[in-house]
Formats: sequence, structure tokens, C-alpha cells
Amino acid sequence: MVKEAIVLLMFFGAPVQLQEFTVRDGLSECLKAKRTIERNVRTPSQKAYNGSMRLACKKLKVEVDVDNRIVEFIDVNRDDLLPY
Repeated sequence: MVKEAIVLLMFFGAPVQLQEFTVRDGLSECLKAKRTIERNVRTPSQKAYNGSMRLACKKLKVEVDVDNRIVEFIDVNRDDLLPY
């Protein structure tokens, strides 16, 4: 099934590139998941995470399977899949 969805994109590695992506129920749920991940990857002495991982919530057109997993990105600009 093809639909427009809010997708949490996770970029990391060397060079930084798209590694993981998941459909979220909405923008607020995506941003909540993003904040939770950012809090959990930093050490207790850090105020903010300073590593190479980047997270983004974007509205994209995707094809999903019956379990709501992304099978393919549809009509997506290459710039939409960049970490900035």
C-alpha cells in the first residue's frame, strides 16, 4: 500500500548515510521518539549528544507492507534522504 507518512530517519556511519527508517503515527509521536533516542545515546556527563548520528522526522510518500514496514520510498527527492 502506498501512503504519505511521517517517517523517522536515522543517519549514522562514516560517511554519514541513511541506515534505519520507521513509519510513525504522527509528527508528535515521531518527535517524541527522536527526543528519547537522543537522550539515551548521550552519556550522563554530556548535556547533548555530539556524535555523528543524526535523526530527522519527515513526511514522505512510501510503500508499506501489512506490518506497516517501509518497502520502498515513492517519488522522494534525493535531498529528502540526507541528514540535514
